[in-house]
Amino acid sequence: MLHFGPDGSPKEIHGTCFLVKSGAALYAVTNRHNLDLSFKDRKYVGFTLGDVKISGYSETDHYYETIPTEPVQFLFATNPAEDVAVLDLTDRKMQFMRRRKQGETAGAALGPPSLMNLDVGMLATGDDLKKLAPGAPILMPSYSLLYDKSSERPVMRGGIVSSDPESDYHSESQEPARRVLFQAQSAEGASGAPVFAQLAGEAVLLGVNAGQLIIGGMPSGFSYCFKAQCIRECIDRWAR
Repeated sequence: MLHFGPDGSPKEIHGTCFLVKSGAALYAVTNRHNLDLSFKDRKYVGFTLGDVKISGYSETDHYYETIPTEPVQFLFATNPAEDVAVLDLTDRKMQFMRRRKQGETAGAALGPPSLMNLDVGMLATGDDLKKLAPGAPILMPSYSLLYDKSSERPVMRGGIVSSDPESDYHSESQEPARRVLFQAQSAEGASGAPVFAQLAGEAVLLGVNAGQLIIGGMPSGFSYCFKAQCIRECIDRWAR
């Protein structure tokens, strides 16, 4: 995302997002602080969002950069403490730029990418969270700044659910919100990554990664996500 300060100075933000399909509608999910810089740091008050670019691997085994050519609307979670943003990409006109692979013939055309997305049915419900317990395995793919530059592929981190998923975790310094703590350290650029949990042998989307907890200026090894219910509520608001 490219942001501009009050004096016109640019600031580029690198984060992660993922796509959710609900019927014919397509949404991109990320953190609010990727779109609203002042959400986490008040020194960015007055900055405005300029361009949005979505890049990544597609099912066609090629790396694409996708740029909307018309305005994209987005919603934030209704609880201002929940760092969740959902962008409506339904029927938006996009410009696709494919990165040429090594040794590929110049001018080869493949057309638009086959986008990888999650069905809205994968989003964990309240009933799912009642069945999920601390210690359940989690996986978090992301385009953190440590992603694989040789093949332009995301990297995967794994860990376990640390807090009771049915509870809304918050530390002493955090405002009440629908969070789950997990043991897998987030990294710069991983904000907005999907966090999957294993439930009865299947994967459910536990939530959207929002950062790590710091103790005494050092990483604690714990990160937190905002529950998939926050995402579903935004999608429901779009569907009204």
